[in-house]
Amino acid sequence: MARRRLFSISTAAALTHALLITPALISPAGAQSKPVLNKATEPNTRNLLGVWALTDNLNNLFNVRLYPDGKAVSTIGTSGAASAGAKRLSASELRELGQWQPWGNGVRVDYSNGWTDWIYIGPEGLSHSSWQPGQNRGTVPFNFGPAVKLNGPTAEVVGVYSFPPAQSGLKPYTATLLSNGLAFNDIDNKAGGVWRLDGNTVIIDWISGWRTTMSINPATMLELRHWAPGTDRQGPATGGKRQGKRIT
Repeated sequence: MARRRLFSISTAAALTHALLITPALISPAGAQSKPVLNKATEPNTRNLLGVWALTDNLNNLFNVRLYPDGKAVSTIGTSGAASAGAKRLSASELRELGQWQPWGNGVRVDYSNGWTDWIYIGPEGLSHSSWQPGQNRGTVPFNFGPAVKLNGPTAEVVGVYSFPPAQSGLKPYTATLLSNGLAFNDIDNKAGGVWRLDGNTVIIDWISGWRTTMSINPATMLELRHWAPGTDRQGPATGGKRQGKRIT
């Protein structure tokens, strides 16, 4: 699945400028090499942990969460799904799992599906580049774009989750919450939705007519309630309480 597209001439020029601070990224022989680190711009890796908002050159948003133990989870959606939401998505379309490591003047994230993201400090501040599966990481990246680190409640909420449905006979489904307020799942025929935060409660209204709430109160963390289409949102939850979990 291609969620990152080939960059344009203008972004290629910007990337060439960015690579001046890591001259060993691309070797004359095209061999893969670790970027030379300018100690003056060396980031504290701990400052790069957390949640990031990244975009491809078509301005499609995805979020990446970096954990202290080296794990990484990326939220993704297919092109057009955000506006149409007309089909069921697969779990692989909703998340990528990976590992990150310090690399050059930033961090490199290698995903299980073969993609790589590089979040780094460029001439104009925080930036990111991507390499597609099979591409030599010592060559010019496939894509280039901005990087924004999130904080506050939004950073706490966005991510990929496993949600038990209201119906006890069904398996848990994958739900992805993006920082632009969009939500996706792999259980409904129409997979999209929107989410908002009301105090310590995340309210997700799905296109299918279902409503899901998720607690971010530490005392009831990730406690879920579902309401079936057409039911009173102030009435009892369909199927009672459920316990969600974050996918790591």
